[in-house]
Amino acid sequence: MRQTLPLFLLGAGLLAAGGWVLARRRKYPLAPGLPPLNLFVVPAALVSPGVVARGNATLANTPLPDPPAGILRRRIEIPGPGGTRLPLTLYDPAGAAGPLPCLVYLHGGGFFFADAGYIHENVMDYARLAGCRVVFVHYRTSEKAAFPAAFEDACAALRYAWDNAAALGIDRARLAVGGDSAGGALAAACTQWARDCTPIRLCFQLLVYPVTDSRMQTGSIRRGRDTPCWNASLNRRMWQIYLREGDGGHPAWAAPMLADRFDGLPPAYLEVEQFDCLHDEGLAYADALEGAGVPVQRQEVAGTVHGFDVFRDAPIVRTMIETRSRALRAAFGTAEGGR
Repeated sequence: MRQTLPLFLLGAGLLAAGGWVLARRRKYPLAPGLPPLNLFVVPAALVSPGVVARGNATLANTPLPDPPAGILRRRIEIPGPGGTRLPLTLYDPAGAAGPLPCLVYLHGGGFFFADAGYIHENVMDYARLAGCRVVFVHYRTSEKAAFPAAFEDACAALRYAWDNAAALGIDRARLAVGGDSAGGALAAACTQWARDCTPIRLCFQLLVYPVTDSRMQTGSIRRGRDTPCWNASLNRRMWQIYLREGDGGHPAWAAPMLADRFDGLPPAYLEVEQFDCLHDEGLAYADALEGAGVPVQRQEVAGTVHGFDVFRDAPIVRTMIETRSRALRAAFGTAEGGR
């Protein structure tokens, strides 16, 4: 009996593990080419100050991917809010003359992580495929500076692109803003700020699996306790860190779904992923825009999770990069890779 007990326990453990794998794959069947992300649940406890600080240090010391042929990159700093300096990375089609359309881009990362290399690869693809300039914003992250720091940096970058359009070779009539995840929240909030507080007129907003609502009351949030890559517990932790000093009396500038009105905003591309706890709040924001008469291209992507486009070699990622770029081309009135 003593000899067979360890074998029995090992067998039971393997059987339980096999059952877990099978159940997760059935619950979250992923698109072909994506790795088995559906097997894992990320605990919110991992989002600690130490982990975030080490992650951002690693990102800061990791060289950015090289631009592809035909895309030029340069980094500048501009005056930021409150005497800070705001770094921007500019991507330009090589040999482009005259004013071009421009996408001001805000990266994702839960507001607390800095920009990852794959996001730069994505925006370089947008610049190449849509024939546009990109202003990539390295905003202050929330582990060091709570709201409204990131929002103020996003607004400063957008105003810089508008005010310096001639020097940057930007066509003001074709200025757009975009972002993924937390960057989608910043991008959407920028459109509301631009409408209400500035002469800036945006032609488009590109929102990729955006964060929109700090209330966390949607069906996908309630169901999303164990969604792969990003889940409701992580999302709650994100808001706790970002809004630890409150919303400053401007809740919609933190969570754009809380706006009083949605009219007068630019047309939108809004993408949500099937197995994302943010799925429903993304669609709710699309509903709010459409209800106010704003044209929206909705894109619900089957078999995907939040942040799936980190796996850039997967066929579904290539498809969605091309889909987003087509939406930009349509907004800008450009041919692929051209003016």
